[in-house]
Amino acid sequence: MDATTLPRLADRVIAARTPIEWRIEGTVDAMGRLALAVELEGTVVLECQRCLGSLELTIAQRTQLLLAHDEAETARLDAESDAEVLLAATTLDPQTLIEDELVLALPYVARHPEGSCKPPAA
Repeated sequence: MDATTLPRLADRVIAARTPIEWRIEGTVDAMGRLALAVELEGTVVLECQRCLGSLELTIAQRTQLLLAHDEAETARLDAESDAEVLLAATTLDPQTLIEDELVLALPYVARHPEGSCKPPAA
């Protein structure tokens, strides 16, 4: 999947093409509850908010989402667990799940580590 084609990332990713490898797999958590394992791998190029230069950020994330059948189960699982809970009463869109996880993986403010910014060319 190309991150630049995702609506909520198009204005944050500055590379022309940003492929992200992903996988969604049905699983269970340690307590035997139904879950989805969402894995993302790739590199995105963002704009550093200090120097406005490009900043490569490696994404290597695995998230487990507990699945709930209805609102009551969603509330119960949310209270019992630190994991994210997803209402699975309707069909889930894989692209939306991937986009959600990628948005969460990006920093709120993209910037190079302190002292790593290069001054702009004159």
